Amino acid sequence: MKIYFSTIILLFFVFNGCGPTGGSDSPANSLKDFVAALKEQNPGKAWNYLSANSQKMYNDIAKNRNQSGKEYFEKSVSNAGSLGMMGMDFEVVDEKKDGDNATIIIKTKDNNTSELYSIKEDGVWKLDYARTIEESMKKVE
Repeated sequence: MKIYFSTIILLFFVFNGCGPTGGSDSPANSLKDFVAALKEQNPGKAWNYLSANSQKMYNDIAKNRNQSGKEYFEKSVSNAGSLGMMGMDFEVVDEKKDGDNATIIIKTKDNNTSELYSIKEDGVWKLDYARTIEESMKKVE
């Protein structure tokens, strides 16, 4: 059963052109694809759109809970609503690339804006959720 499932997943990534590590063709799409996966109630798929640093953040948190980072992530963000502004209906109003780093500005229907970050890893863009959290914490301090 696992081999069958793994083959299907591998074929999905091959036909979608994003390789076995996931990722998107632009910074804005790294965010949109991540959120879309959560709206599909597929946190396992969303995990593949997270940067290595973001996955490491979840792995570090999960160590004390006897879970993998992916297991912790899947349980903690079981739906898009748990992500604050990212879980709301939003539009990308700006995308600024600086080499392999990018800042994405989103705006919700009630005109609130937020900065999110994306990073290019292995040729694809991934949501840098860890940096997004880090930068928002700096604003609170």
